[in-house]
Amino acid sequence: MQLRGSEMEHSVQRVYGAKARMALMVPSTNTVAETEFWEMAPDGITIHTSRMPFFAERFEKPFDEMESHLPRVIDEVNSAEPDVIAYACTASSAKGNPIVYETELSKKTGKPSVTAAAALVEAMRVFKAKNIIMITPYPQETNDKECGFFKENGIEVIQDESIIVDKSQQKFKNMNRVPSDLIVERAVNLGSHENVEAVVLSCCDMPTLAAIPKIESALGKPVT
Repeated sequence: MQLRGSEMEHSVQRVYGAKARMALMVPSTNTVAETEFWEMAPDGITIHTSRMPFFAERFEKPFDEMESHLPRVIDEVNSAEPDVIAYACTASSAKGNPIVYETELSKKTGKPSVTAAAALVEAMRVFKAKNIIMITPYPQETNDKECGFFKENGIEVIQDESIIVDKSQQKFKNMNRVPSDLIVERAVNLGSHENVEAVVLSCCDMPTLAAIPKIESALGKPVT
């Protein structure tokens, strides 16, 4: 049987992802981003993931090593014909001018692309927040790097805190084990200072969806 005209147009619509397909590029250790992206995705939006090999215990510069695999990962996600691509690693994308980095990534992918770090900076601009606190599951060295990144982009991190509940976090593993209640407790404690205008929960592998509304309710300040 051969379909023609409007019948054919109707038959070739996507069954899933009818509105849009989003490709997600994550470090191989990340077990949170996919879950939370699916949780947030509206009807008609689908998420399609490829993983960047990330082994902090094997390499002196694990993020550089991870990014060396980008050509392969980009090929993989593009094979799903996504409409937009998200680079879901805050620590590795927090460098320099985030717009420049996103533009370069979009050229490499051939699709509109967004990075985690650029999204945080843009959120602070939307919130008109210049003074923030930052909660992460990172080693302090990475916190310091991200504080510098925010400062370069006109945002002052008044105070930052690393929540370490598992020693393997020093090698960027098991960030997913940080309990939401502990995130809420520490964010509310640090964010209650009157000079704090917003709260940043940094790391795509730290579970935050349950924590965000509780922190916003307690502080009356934006959280991302």
